[in-house]
Order: sequence, then C-alpha cells, then structure tokens
Amino acid sequence: MNQAQKRAITYAHVLNEVIEDTQKIQDDLNPKFQQIKEALATGNLIDMKSSEYLKIQGDFQSGTDEYAKLTDKLHNAKAPAKLMGVHLSLVQAYKDYTQACQDMINSMKDDRTVDESAFAASEEAQDQILDKIGKYLMKMNQMN
Repeated sequence: MNQAQKRAITYAHVLNEVIEDTQKIQDDLNPKFQQIKEALATGNLIDMKSSEYLKIQGDFQSGTDEYAKLTDKLHNAKAPAKLMGVHLSLVQAYKDYTQACQDMINSMKDDRTVDESAFAASEEAQDQILDKIGKYLMKMNQMN
C-alpha cells in the first residue's frame, strides 16, 4: 500500500469517526431541544424547573464543545489531494455548525427566557448547514 492509499484510509477513518460522533451528540441533544422548543411553542418555558432548564443549557454547551473538538479533528485530518477542496468546505461547514449551535445557547438566558428570534434563526442555520454537510459528504463519496 502506498502513502496516498494509507492517507486515504486514515482520512476515511477520521471522517467516519467525526460523522458517528456527531450523530451520537445529535441523538442525545435532540430530545432536549424538542423539550425546549415545545415549551417555547406552548409558552410554558417559565414553568420548567430552573434546574432542568439549566441542565439542558449545560448539555447543549457540552455538545457544542464536542462539536468544536470534532471540527478540530476534521481540520487536522490529512485529506487526499483529490478531496482537498471538498474537505476544506466540510471543515468550514462544521465550524459554521458549531457557531450556529453556540448562537442557540447564547439565545437561552439563565432566567429561563429565550430570545426566540435568535433561537429560531440558529435552528434554521443549523438545518441549512447540515444540508451542506450532507452534500459535501455525498460529493466525497462520488469522487471515490
């Protein structure tokens, strides 16, 4: 096996780990996100126990911190030359996704109030960025 083949295999492993870890974080955080979103929709957020709200807020921050680590891991991965352009776009999309998640956390105040327009804008940005990430991953698959 030559160096280029080894690099491609190593890159594929890193990419797979990043995708799997991202999915695990999303699976963990989505029910909590739905809980906040439902409370906002019904106007019952203030009825949520402060400790529960703050725990969700903390879990969101932990997840976002993990996304930042995954972004760094992806950034430091050595992509094969033919994937370099898509790789750089993917890394930027992960950075943007991490920032959109941080924006959502920043919209949630400690007193159980939420800047709902910022929260919704962050949700929309996350959805759009995840679509981009999916397209980049499909493009990588087609290039192999």
